[in-house]
Formats: sequence, C-alpha cells, structure tokens
Amino acid sequence: MKSMSSRALALALSLTVLSACGSALAAEDDTMLISPAPSGIAVQLNGEALTFTDAVPVAQDGRTFLPFRAVFEAMGAEVSNEGNTITAVRDGKTLTMTIGSTEATLTEGGASSAITMDVAPYVDSTTWRTYVPVRFAAQAFGCAVGWDQDNQTAVIVDTEKLLDAALAEHQFTYMEKYLAYNQQFQEGIWDISAQFDGSATMFGAGPLSFQGSMDGTTADSLQMAAAMNLKMDLTAFLDAMSQVAGQASELTAEDQALLDALKSEGMDMEIRADMEKGVMYLTMGGSALETLGLPADTWYSFDMASMYGQMGLDYTALIDASKTMDASALLQTALQSADLSDKDTAYATVSALVNGAAKVLADDSFVKSGDNYTTTYALEEDGTKVTLSFTLTMQSDKVVGYELSMDSSTSVDDGEGGQITTTTAMKAGMDTENHMTATVSMGMDPLMDLSLNITGDYAAGDQAPETEPPAGATVVPYEQLIAGALGG
Repeated sequence: MKSMSSRALALALSLTVLSACGSALAAEDDTMLISPAPSGIAVQLNGEALTFTDAVPVAQDGRTFLPFRAVFEAMGAEVSNEGNTITAVRDGKTLTMTIGSTEATLTEGGASSAITMDVAPYVDSTTWRTYVPVRFAAQAFGCAVGWDQDNQTAVIVDTEKLLDAALAEHQFTYMEKYLAYNQQFQEGIWDISAQFDGSATMFGAGPLSFQGSMDGTTADSLQMAAAMNLKMDLTAFLDAMSQVAGQASELTAEDQALLDALKSEGMDMEIRADMEKGVMYLTMGGSALETLGLPADTWYSFDMASMYGQMGLDYTALIDASKTMDASALLQTALQSADLSDKDTAYATVSALVNGAAKVLADDSFVKSGDNYTTTYALEEDGTKVTLSFTLTMQSDKVVGYELSMDSSTSVDDGEGGQITTTTAMKAGMDTENHMTATVSMGMDPLMDLSLNITGDYAAGDQAPETEPPAGATVVPYEQLIAGALGG
C-alpha cells in the first residue's frame, strides 16, 4: 500500500501534468503500429540503449516484440519460464502470461486481475526464445512506452521509479489534507444539482448558445443516475453561416420545428451507470428527438471496459485506484500516453515533468494568505505558455474548499506565414458550503471560440441511485447503434 504522501503527490501531479502540461502529452496508438527498417529495431530504457545478444527485437504483424527475459530483467524483474507459462515479478507485482494466449494475469497484494492483450506471446522457431509485445510488457509494470519512427527505436520510461524518486525529496502534507477532503465525496450517497450555460462561434459564425440543468445522485462515486436537459439556440449561428456561404438561409418546416423544439423545450437525457461493473446506460427524449425521427424510450448501453481498452487504458486498474484514492496508479496510466516519439528527449521530458510538478506541489511551495494556501506553476517553452494556480482553503488544519485555475496559450505556424494561437482559461472550485463553480473558455484564433459556465451543489443524500434501465425497457448496445449508422 502506498503512503498517503504518494497518493497526494500523484493526484497533484495528475493536475499539473494533465492540465498544465497538456501540450507535452500526446496519445499513442496502443497497438504501437510500426514500419520497421532493414537495420532492425533498437530499444531504449530510461534514456539508455539496451543490448541484446542471441535474441533481438522484432517486428511482426505491425507490432514490436521483445525477448521476454532480456526486457523484464532490464526492468529489474525476476523471470521464470515453465512450459508454456512465463512469469515476471517486480516490486510485489506478478505478471503471468501463456504462450499463444492473449489472456494475462496481474497479481498484486493477493488480488489478481485478468488482462486481455491484442497479440499473444510466442516462441521463435529459430532461436527458441520467448517474445512478448513491448507495450503490454512495459505498461504492466507502470512504464510508459513510445516509438521513435525515424530511429526505429522502442522507447520505455519507468515512470514508477521516477515517482518514487520524486517522493523521496519532498513533503506533501497540504496535498494529504486535500485528499482527505476529497475523499468525503467518494464515499456514501451524494445528491448533485447543477446548471450550465455557454456559447460557441466557429469560423466567425455565431453565436451558438446553450443552457441546461442536471440533477443526479452518486453512491461511493461508482454508482450514479442523472437527468439532464439541454436547450440550444442555433438561429444566429445558422444565419451567420449562411452569410459566410454567401446565400440566404432556407429552412424547411421540419427544420424550423426542430430549431424551435431545441430552443424552447430542449433535449432530455438520462444516464444510469455502475462504473464498478463497467456499464453505462443513456436514453434521450423530448420533441426535438421526435423531430429527428429517433426512437423514444430506448436505452443505449456502453461497455466502459472495452471503450477504455481501445484507448490503451486498463479500466479495472483505473476503478481500483479510484476506490482507494490511489492516484499514483491514475497518474502512471496518464504518463503512459506521454509523447515518447523522440528517443533523444523522451526520458528527459518525462523526468522534468515529474520532478517539476513535485517541486511545485511540495509543502514549501505553498504561500499562506489568511485561510488560503496557494501554489503556482508557470511554463514557457516552444511557443507554449502555461500558468497554473492551486489554492486550498483551510480551517482547523483541514481543507474545506479549493480553487484551481489555469491559463495557457500555444502558437503554431499555419503553413502560410501566419500563426494559429490556441488559448484556454479554466477555473474550478468548491467553497465551504459544497457549492461548486467552474468556468472554461477556449479559443483557436481565428477558427473558434467556446465558453462554458457551471454552478452546482453537493448535498448528502439518503437514496441510492438506480443504475439500470427500468424493467422491460428496450436496451440497444452502443456498438450496434454505430454499426447500424454506418450500414454495418
């Protein structure tokens, strides 16, 4: 079990790395498709090239495979091979795989979880060495993986060891107190109400305005039910788009009926979910839906584990981490999507992100002003500017509220001698009465602008949410809906 300080730092790092340094993160294809060069494939671990002797990395079916024993021993694991079963043990984790099978088992703290790989380990018929898919092998032990196409190099960074090193240098008691405060919202039943409004312009046309409300209930943060209504006024946006196109807006009676329904009545949505089981249900209603010709009283189901798996994320690990507020696991998952496409800079980049965030969020970085304790972070690099501020409101040595704000801008060449500048401003928080506020504005000059305002309240509830559709309801899997829309 990681200490509270580990979890505190990890949560803080999540805020900084994911929000403030978003430009440094780029999702990689989880299958790690490659175009191998005739000279072969190299492997780099924590900035150092690995040396292989009798068994070398290979590309097969568009994936990178590494010699099982060589790669796991380089990561500090103890390995064994009995029959068709291969096992690697590191820092209390045991990974077990079977030759020719895409099913693997990861055991930690006496609990085991099944993991499905997209490709199976195999034995090379020439060298009789066992090969495993590099991305799965590394991520199983908390490492991030990337592919440097120009240098034909698989890049592995041991983010778990980077986190441990950062933890050893600082104290994070303020963040411990924040986690203790946040934990209350992860336990028991909470009733939540919220209102939101916003507007958007695209290519100078608009605004498209919207407003809505939501009432819902959560139980232990994993079960939930929520009813929402969203109203949209598209009139000004469509008129402006017509002017941009140089032609008059011509709406049919059916089009006008839809616009009127969206503006006056809006669209109703209801969500029910049991995130521990990995299933979410959605239904929609209202006259706007009827105008579109979509079936009423139909629920659509979503397999969350499958959807996260397609993004290269371990859904079970994410849920397990959320139960204990072990944000270290969440952060490691986030760092696994870091941009590691340049072997010469990858390790230094991730290391700087972790160490920089640790320093900013350590106790001695917070400045006291009355009941508030604030830490700030600033970055200016390669056309990107980021400023982040995180404030904790404390009473009787406990956190009773918080505010997180971030401003960022990034400028890139548009290829025609000009610049495209993307800006983001965000502020979110909760006061001592559990009243939440959030504002977000995003712009991509001259392409689009978006603004969103949210207010709401949390209150202790006494009735658990319904997590499944009503008995007898029609339920359609989301995959089936998509297949039908695509004519599949």
